[in-house]
Amino acid sequence: DRMSLTLLARNALRAPRQAVRQLSAGGSQAEHIEVMKKWKMISYGGLPFIALFGAYCMNKHYSHHEEPAEKIPYPHMKKRAKPFPWGSKDCDLWDFECKKLARAADAAANAE
Repeated sequence: DRMSLTLLARNALRAPRQAVRQLSAGGSQAEHIEVMKKWKMISYGGLPFIALFGAYCMNKHYSHHEEPAEKIPYPHMKKRAKPFPWGSKDCDLWDFECKKLARAADAAANAE
């Protein structure tokens, strides 16, 4: 009777063990290799589908391309407090059309 109480007390003080998780879901290495080969073939089979779908989307996108509407010159769009540091007083950095027109205007002003 005393022996059973001692065993019961020891077991109560011991930390409970957790079960070991089998993340690979068991199975042999041969089964894992077969599953890997199966998913590899599924992936290779999906690549042509992805390429065709991408080509379809690109075609759909570029077939509906329309020219943008004319820009409306709102007064707040080109409000300048001081000139830009790259020489053109009123042209944005990447606005090449404006820079070309500014150079032509400057050349015409200098020619007179």
